[in-house]
Amino acid sequence: AYKRIADTLGVERYQGIPLFLTDDTLTAERYGLDGLLTRHLGEQGKFTKVEPIFIGGEWYAPTQYIKLIPDSVVFNRAVFVDRHNQNIATLERKEEGHWLIRSMNPATTGQHRPPYAQETPLGMFVLQEKKTRMIFLKDGSAATGGFAPYASRFNNGGYIHGVPTNAPATGIIEYSYTLGTIPRSHMCVRNATSHAKFIFDWAPVNETIIFVLE
Repeated sequence: AYKRIADTLGVERYQGIPLFLTDDTLTAERYGLDGLLTRHLGEQGKFTKVEPIFIGGEWYAPTQYIKLIPDSVVFNRAVFVDRHNQNIATLERKEEGHWLIRSMNPATTGQHRPPYAQETPLGMFVLQEKKTRMIFLKDGSAATGGFAPYASRFNNGGYIHGVPTNAPATGIIEYSYTLGTIPRSHMCVRNATSHAKFIFDWAPVNETIIFVLE
């Protein structure tokens, strides 16, 4: 539907990570999503043996696509995205081991609308990057469509961000009546802008885990 190459589970090769069976490193069996939390089981030549937590199994992946997180990192901050109910929650683990809910808000996830919009992928991801303003393009064009404020990236095209501002407008929009209703985004998780800023300020890169659930 998107005129791109995908495996039988619908995961696209575009910005995906080829996963090989442990007895065949010539032809990829499937693709792994960018940003998935994965166990590192050791390097063998140009490949690393991995076990993606969400999809399971042991695979070989090209080492160039693996980003190591130090063993000293403990995920004390977590974001839960509920695609079914269109909401988002943040939790923080305290020293005594208790998890506290920091926020709960309506959200809008990605919709299936080829060729430009697709669902927010399910999985367990690590927060990878932050952008104060994430610039996006108009569908089917190289022209700037506007920006999304306080964007926190967890997947190739998946960000948690505030309400988008469409060009030529330049101001910040706090809320949209569509939040918490039905999927309307291109892949991202849209929030009220103040909540997106809270996550942007509160969640450290490489130390925050993001669960996208159905």
